[in-house]
Amino acid sequence: QAVVNELQGEKIDIIPWNEDQPTFLVNALQPAEVSKVVLDEEAGKIEVVVPEEQLSLAIGRRGQNVRLASQLTGLDIDIMT
Repeated sequence: QAVVNELQGEKIDIIPWNEDQPTFLVNALQPAEVSKVVLDEEAGKIEVVVPEEQLSLAIGRRGQNVRLASQLTGLDIDIMT
């Protein structure tokens, strides 16, 4: 609570770190359920497959979840069903 007060109500999420980028990305997209992850390191891209009912949850309001996950991983992320 003290941290939230210090940040003037800004919402923060704590994401478990993992050296394995696909695992880290799955952690970053929670609570969305990820079915499959395909990493293309050479292209700097990762494809994430989620159930259709989880698509909007994974993308987030105005794309915020996928944008933040992309910043965390340094990868371009495509989310699909």
